[in-house]
Amino acid sequence: MKNNHLIFKIRLILIIIFLLIILNLNLVTAIGIRPAKTNIDFSPSLITSGEFWVVNNDLVEFKAKVYVEGELGKYVNLETTDLNFRSDTDALPVSFKLVLPVQVPPGESTASIVVEQATVEAKSDTISSRIIIKHKIIILGPYPEKYITAKLNFQEQDNVVEFVSEVNNLGQKDINDLQTTFYVNDQKQQEHILETEKIGLAQNENKLLKRTLDKNLFEQGEFEVSAVTKYDDQQVEVVKSLVLGQPRVEVTYFDRFFTANKINQYTLDLLNRWNREIKNVFVDVEVQKDDKKIDGFRTKSIDLGAELSKRINDYYDARGKDPGTYTFNMVVNFWNLVRMEQNEFKFQTEFLEDGEALPSKIPELAEPKINESNLGLWLVSLFGLLLLVCGSYVAWRYIHRDEYENEINDESGKM
Repeated sequence: MKNNHLIFKIRLILIIIFLLIILNLNLVTAIGIRPAKTNIDFSPSLITSGEFWVVNNDLVEFKAKVYVEGELGKYVNLETTDLNFRSDTDALPVSFKLVLPVQVPPGESTASIVVEQATVEAKSDTISSRIIIKHKIIILGPYPEKYITAKLNFQEQDNVVEFVSEVNNLGQKDINDLQTTFYVNDQKQQEHILETEKIGLAQNENKLLKRTLDKNLFEQGEFEVSAVTKYDDQQVEVVKSLVLGQPRVEVTYFDRFFTANKINQYTLDLLNRWNREIKNVFVDVEVQKDDKKIDGFRTKSIDLGAELSKRINDYYDARGKDPGTYTFNMVVNFWNLVRMEQNEFKFQTEFLEDGEALPSKIPELAEPKINESNLGLWLVSLFGLLLLVCGSYVAWRYIHRDEYENEINDESGKM
């Protein structure tokens, strides 16, 4: 009976989700805009008018407000700010006036006129909802005589990383002399400067400029790359992150021994293998005995610096758990951009009798690895120490040179 009741609940939830999806699909098509955008060729201080229609597809009664947003939104004046649809209203117009400034940036600049349907009052048998649609105004600014756009991309291959600069001449004249220089620091923070060949670029022509570096210089991590493209005494810079591999956080230590039927303090060490800080790291722990889950808990969240370790000390309640071998399955959770990453680890812990000595010893927290710059500092210090010792010895011999020469003369006399 319990299983049947559970199945009924699951089916009911699935039906509700399906109905919500259908309802949202209907709401998306309830209103529309025609046309979806307006293109305008720029001219200084241009004053022009425009219009679009908001369509009532389902012939329902509703209200909507109209407002402007976007980089050039302040140059758009609305003649309509509120819309009232009746069930027999097919469509209503939205009129606007555009007063352009003396100058706009080259290429596309935009403003959006937003139509927002008023929120529907939620009743016992309805769902509150709102719809937002936009009409886009695109102003096409003129390009100067010399003007290029540049994009930066990467191609990860077996043994090398290829840096690609995509350049496009949108100006009114040909480019005679163009070159891209890539600037990047590797895993050891050594700077690499890569210059491409020099080329010419005709009007409306697009070309790819490439250079490669040994992939072993980077291992894994995020590396900021700057691509500076110089052309006929002008330049444009593009900065982008090169990402190799995946962020990884490891559990490097967990206690091997607990006392059964008591509250135990536990120690858990986390190591960030990534070359950037990782925030909000926490561990979900599932405790198993004989391959069956008997318990579970979540650790507190911490921030982990680049390639550093951090220790979590907390308490685990082992009351009601008899002596024996237990498995702690751990899932390390952290956010990478917009996606939750997970690394899994497994530890076996012995629960001992109360009063039995715990043979484990908590290790020192793992130190961050020595990078090349630290190693170089140690070598310089060692070399300086050797110079000091050798210099002191030479100075001592010089001060006692008379005694040394007398000893040599005495030895010669004996001979």
